[in-house]
Amino acid sequence: MKIFKTFKPKHPVIKKYISYYYLDVCDSEDYFNEYTCYPHINTTLSFYKSNIFEQNNNHSTAIYRENTPYLKVITPIRESILKVTQIGKVHKVAAVFEPLGINQFLANQKIVEKIPSIFNVFNPDIDEHLSEVFNTFDDHKIVTTLDAFFLTRLSIFHNKHLEKALHFFLDIDNIQTINEIAVNNLGISRKHLNHLFISYLNITPQKYRMIVRFRYLMNARMQISDDVNFTKLAYYANYADQSHFVKACRQLTGLTPKDFFDSLKAIGSEDIFWSFIK
Repeated sequence: MKIFKTFKPKHPVIKKYISYYYLDVCDSEDYFNEYTCYPHINTTLSFYKSNIFEQNNNHSTAIYRENTPYLKVITPIRESILKVTQIGKVHKVAAVFEPLGINQFLANQKIVEKIPSIFNVFNPDIDEHLSEVFNTFDDHKIVTTLDAFFLTRLSIFHNKHLEKALHFFLDIDNIQTINEIAVNNLGISRKHLNHLFISYLNITPQKYRMIVRFRYLMNARMQISDDVNFTKLAYYANYADQSHFVKACRQLTGLTPKDFFDSLKAIGSEDIFWSFIK
């Protein structure tokens, strides 16, 4: 049995902070899966039924171990590529948060992890809910169970400067510099804005904006014809020119645009794009 599917939260409050959930299952003991994840502005919480976890620089490995406690791993905003390896059986459910989404469920409201790490902040309360989640493959039951748990942890975080900055950065047609956005639109200094981003998102505004633009281009490229001209695609995503686009692609993926998009595969119905390693 092999399952991979994505589904949205149902509770209106949780929808504001969690973009989607996904289910990843393979019941083969000989299963081996390896893929590359690219920079992303979302934080992900992954829950495994029977796995242990190893992290080595930008390489995460989940290894099947029967009768081990539920494994919880947080993958914060990614500035660089991440290789993931799955060895043996997999039964994984993940929550992919909107920017600042995970902050709404943390007592200190800050992300301290910079790389994928074991995440036991919700212990032991979450284990009862995970028992229900791992006892079904029904989308509705998984969603309602996870929604119910996150509602119990809700602790609203609000920062008007961060929220407005994120709104401006999502508008790829906005050609203002970060300094102009900070001073003219937010009424704060660039230094203050930088401090807020690093404190609550663990990333600089410049790198965040760069990833937003590139993710926009990734989504656009996967939805249009294969013969699209890269120059047109660069302008569509508001890069200054094709060379600017090529440079950004190399910085974020280590590949040329052609090699990158040739290797990219869309998974599920949300913005999950992986390159599978043969």
